[in-house]
Amino acid sequence: MKLDSTVRLQGWVPVLAASVTVVLLLVYFLLLSTTFLLQPGIAVELPPSRFLLPAMQDPLVVAITGDPGAAIYFEDRVVEPDHLVARLEARRTVSRQVVITADGNAPNALVAKVTELALANGFSVALAAARPPQP
Repeated sequence: MKLDSTVRLQGWVPVLAASVTVVLLLVYFLLLSTTFLLQPGIAVELPPSRFLLPAMQDPLVVAITGDPGAAIYFEDRVVEPDHLVARLEARRTVSRQVVITADGNAPNALVAKVTELALANGFSVALAAARPPQP
């Protein structure tokens, strides 16, 4: 026994239904992807604190080498602590932020002296530290 369908689909109806479905799925996907999937990140607000430093834009970098012969480097040149203040003051228009990087063998007294010099002259100071490599 042969059963006949009561609905006869013509040649253009299935094509139209499939095309509309594909277009609606594409629109739905684009709407979801632009708002949820492609967000650059989540906004996080830190609680207010006196100890938080603002984001540093083009800070001045002072490097201190370790013993023996500990030296202070600013702008790729060896600088004496007394001349460091004058060099920092000359660059005050560029930035009021100083990052101090020191070797692991750098004398703590020298690091403290450079930090005090920068703070006494109105610069904000951040000490850069790195975790020693794990064996």
